[in-house]
Amino acid sequence: MNMKTIGSAVVIILAAIVGLFLGAAMNDGLSGSILLAVIAGFVCVIYTIENSGKK
Repeated sequence: MNMKTIGSAVVIILAAIVGLFLGAAMNDGLSGSILLAVIAGFVCVIYTIENSGKK
């Protein structure tokens, strides 16, 4: 696997964990986890697309 793929997966997992705790503070842990994981996923995809031509 590519290091960018592993890095993206780690970022998404960390965002989900942080979202779980932030959402739990607002009495909706699962929604916070999903929301931050999706946002982090979009950011990772956009970052990869923008830097794919730069080598």
